Amino acid sequence: MPIPNRLKKIVPLVFALGLGVVAVLLNSQYLGQQRAKLDQERKKVMEQYSTPVEVAVAARDLPEGIALESAHLRADSVPEKWVQPYALRPHEVQSVIGQVTAAPIASGEQILSNKLRRPDAAPAGSTLSSFMPKGKRAVTIAVDTLSGVGGFVRAGDIVDMLWTLPVPPPPGGERPSSPQVVTVTLFQDVPVFAVGGEVAGSAPSKAGTSGGESKQQFVTVGLTPQETSFLLFAREQGRIQLSLRPRADKGVQVQVKPADFNSLMELQLGMQPPKAPASEAKTTRQVEIYKGLQRSLVEVTEHE
Repeated sequence: MPIPNRLKKIVPLVFALGLGVVAVLLNSQYLGQQRAKLDQERKKVMEQYSTPVEVAVAARDLPEGIALESAHLRADSVPEKWVQPYALRPHEVQSVIGQVTAAPIASGEQILSNKLRRPDAAPAGSTLSSFMPKGKRAVTIAVDTLSGVGGFVRAGDIVDMLWTLPVPPPPGGERPSSPQVVTVTLFQDVPVFAVGGEVAGSAPSKAGTSGGESKQQFVTVGLTPQETSFLLFAREQGRIQLSLRPRADKGVQVQVKPADFNSLMELQLGMQPPKAPASEAKTTRQVEIYKGLQRSLVEVTEHE
């Protein structure tokens, strides 16, 4: 039986409508599944944000080697899961003010304690010359337990350097059998760059000098080029003794008179030096003493 023309036109429409309904249902089901997945992800993220933690971050880009200031840091809240190891909390910020960045830190990056170092600490992998002050020269001298303050001098300390030498005879004169000895303060406020292999800012090694043992060690100090020449000359002419300074005296210069037998008797013991017999001829001459770049004259009396 032939299908009427009108019915032929309706069947495709009904079929297309059915396919459309099926497509809508399938699409709705797919969207529902995706919405459920998004809800689950949102819940996970919200769970992470439910316990935010405040950390210290960089307020701007910080290059390597800059000393931290309060203006360089700010507080920020991040999920606990995203807090990095060694991250500093806001209440710990004051303890790192003044420390130096050991690596560049980007703006907004968390401040990590292992990216900071003390100002006097040598950067990792650096050489001695990389942190020496401008205008200074490193020079090394050998000291023992006595001249090295019992082994208590450490890299980063400040010392005075004393020079003990026999007074030389006048030009053309004979060297006396028992020449006078004088001690002068050669240099003051001298920084110690290194002791042995221990460089300023590195972890100090354990002191190991026992009672009467005289153990030699090498101390590297910082002087100007001219002072370096004076030190090398003085080392060949007499003995060098280190005197350890307290950190509170850093930068302080003290007037110290040269010490000899006469000044010891007069100033320390309150005694006048013994006078020579009237018949004994006396010779007075002046000896040049250099303290750093300063030249002074010391009168020395010799008896013939």
